[in-house]
Order: sequence, then structure tokens, then C-alpha cells
Amino acid sequence: MKQNILKFNFELKSKEFFVNDKNYFAYNLVKNWPNWNNQFVYIYGLEKCGKTSITEIWKDKSEARYLNSKNFDQKLPDALDILHIQNNNWIIDDIDKLIIKNDISILKKILNVINIMKDNPNSYLLMTGKLSPRQMNCELKDLSSRLLGSLVVEIKDPDEELLSLIIQKYLKDRNIILKDKCLSYISDRIERTYDYALRLAKKIDLMSLESKSNISIYFLKSLFEKINRNI
Repeated sequence: MKQNILKFNFELKSKEFFVNDKNYFAYNLVKNWPNWNNQFVYIYGLEKCGKTSITEIWKDKSEARYLNSKNFDQKLPDALDILHIQNNNWIIDDIDKLIIKNDISILKKILNVINIMKDNPNSYLLMTGKLSPRQMNCELKDLSSRLLGSLVVEIKDPDEELLSLIIQKYLKDRNIILKDKCLSYISDRIERTYDYALRLAKKIDLMSLESKSNISIYFLKSLFEKINRNI
């Protein structure tokens, strides 16, 4: 199994991709398509880590057909259209939600899609999930083997630099500029997850509107006190 560690931008207002030493490979992976070394790519990471954002970026670039655990059977009936599958790029978002059900008919359908696509090396499949292929208890061994043979990419929890970029970008889109000392104050207290960073940015935006206050250390101290009281 090939594995690379990288980080993507979170669900921000714009599609801007924050490039640093943690996600440089990810940036090139998306921007350099279709010059991929593997026809099948599997991205996994925790909830709200940025998987959907990266699929949206790639969908715009590749014109891929989007599938997820909710629309899979609707978009792909049992009688598969071979030419339709071969002549398009595909995304299966949250594929692990389909696999962990261990519904043999769904497992076989996913396997058939992959096998059909293998006959056309110019079609690509991007898959996402919370779990890595090795963590899933897939009862269909041929499908498990196909997933393990894909380019497997883990999205790790963000570091301080990336969290700061997420918060700055979200607020900048709302015409709120944070001073460096305010960012430092936040960085010393923030939980190191994408979800927390986005929720915190939204709280800063909301509280600044409600209080009509500038963002200061005093403002942030009050905000964190409110957050801590709600824990």
C-alpha cells in the first residue's frame, strides 16, 4: 500500500488552497491531474478534515461524476452502463460508509466499477473515507485488494500554521483582520482540529457582530471564557 501524509484546506468560503510544507504534495496532486501515477486514489481522515473540499476541487478540474453513500444505488443501477463508467472520471465520497455495511451486492457493485474502469487507463477514481482501507473489515477480499492497491493518502490533524490560515481566511472573507498578537493568543488555546478552528472562526464572527467590537485580546479572552463554560 502506498501512503502519503498531507493536509488540505478546510471548508472555506473560497476554494483557495493553502500551500505549506505540510500539504505541498496534495497541492501538486490536484493541480497536476491527470498526470497521476495511479488511476485510483483513496483519501482518508477524520470528520471535517477537508476531504469533501479536495473532492470538490478535483471534481471541477476533472468533471468527475460524484457519488456518495446516499446516492450510490440511485446513480448506479444494478445494470451498470459500461461505456458510461469507462468514459467518465468518478468520485465516491465516504466510501467506507458503503463498505462497512457489508452488503454484498453493494460491495460487488463497487468492485465492478473499479474493474470496468481498469479497462480504460484514462479514467480516474477518487475515493474518500474516515477509515483507511486496512481499517475496514471488507468481506469481499477482491475489493479490499483493489482498495489497498490504490494510492492511499491520509489527511492528518492540522498544525498551528494551518489552523491560523484557516481562521484568518474565514474571517478575511468577512472583512475581519486579526492582528498577530490575537492570532498568537488563539494559537495557544485552540484545539488542534479543523472542526474546532472553523467553529471558533464562526464564533468570533458572530460575537463581533453582536457586540460590534473590534477583535482584541480582551474580546478573545471573553470568548474563550464563554466556550469553557459550555464544555
